[in-house]
Amino acid sequence: MSTLVTILHVTVCLFLMLTVLLQSGKGGGMGGAFGGGGNAATVFGGSGASSFLKKLTAGAATVFMLTSMTLAYFASNNAEDALAQYGASQQRQRQQKEEARDKALDEAEAKAKAEADAAAAGSAAGSDATDDGAAPDGAAAGSADGAAIDGAAAGSGAGAAEADAPASDDAAAGAPAAGSDATGAP
Repeated sequence: MSTLVTILHVTVCLFLMLTVLLQSGKGGGMGGAFGGGGNAATVFGGSGASSFLKKLTAGAATVFMLTSMTLAYFASNNAEDALAQYGASQQRQRQQKEEARDKALDEAEAKAKAEADAAAAGSAAGSDATDDGAAPDGAAAGSADGAAIDGAAAGSGAGAAEADAPASDDAAAGAPAAGSDATGAP
């Protein structure tokens, strides 16, 4: 429908230009150049070209205005649909970005909590090892990465070293070995 109205609009526009140019104005216009003026009475009838061309011009102008308004109406309806679609797509994109941001924040919080729990578990294991003198499950006392405190080896279970045997120079110099109390007695 829009294509048909556009074709009609362009045709009427060209016809309107021709009818306006063929009319003779105060200065004679283009109508005199195309044989208008003196011979106009024989071509357009007894009254000449003025009344016939005026009616043709008025009709063409009316059709031109109607097709212009119709095309403007079609364009505004299409623009509303396009604008609504664009707005909806922007809303979906904004919502997807917010969901991705929230997911990333949740993952970061979960990772931080897991690291904090692991650090707390390592600290708890270290404090248990310094209180008891041995880390659970044969791990080195005092840290989560397996390093021994004060250079002394610590362990638990059947294969654990004797508590009063020094494991390093620090232990031999008077630092208590793992499994002994602060006085150095086993």
